[in-house]
Amino acid sequence: PMIVPYRGLIDKYIGDAIMALFPEETDDAVRSALAMLERLENYNKGRARAGYMPIKVGIGINTGIVMLGTVGGSGRMEGTVISDAVNLASRLEDMSKTFGVPLLISEHTLHSLADPARYCIRFLARNRAKGKQEAQSVYEVFDGDPAPMRAAKLRTRKRFEEAMAFYFVGDIFRARTRLVRCLEENPEDTPARLYLAR
Repeated sequence: PMIVPYRGLIDKYIGDAIMALFPEETDDAVRSALAMLERLENYNKGRARAGYMPIKVGIGINTGIVMLGTVGGSGRMEGTVISDAVNLASRLEDMSKTFGVPLLISEHTLHSLADPARYCIRFLARNRAKGKQEAQSVYEVFDGDPAPMRAAKLRTRKRFEEAMAFYFVGDIFRARTRLVRCLEENPEDTPARLYLAR
């Protein structure tokens, strides 16, 4: 229900995953993801009242060219999309588990947004996809975080991104100093804790 109103097309269900396409605008995909996270937050409140554990999801969004068509053979055929862009979106979704955050986007998606400043975004990683030479920048969109967490990430965003810059050029002392300060202000910042451990 949170995909179609944002002009999304559900391509397929893969186990507990949904693969969807947003052919009109990149912002449609990000707004849809944030709407899903808002709906999930409300659902989890009901689960908490019933004594159940909350459900967590990971969403990866990439923007690029895809090939749409029919794949398979005479015994089984299906319509789908294939491309490196699809593979990267899947890897981002997988990375969301590693970093413990619900929504990751690629640099292609960031640069395709109409106005990235509308969203709460911070640089998170440089990742080289399997079989690729160039590393891709990965960004966290944290608009869907609970208000206290979102406010803390906004306050520490500059310091966190400085830590990432130092980390990726190998200046571990400066990276560590900034990560410690981020965690002093926001102890629940999972990516900061992960990088500090690294």
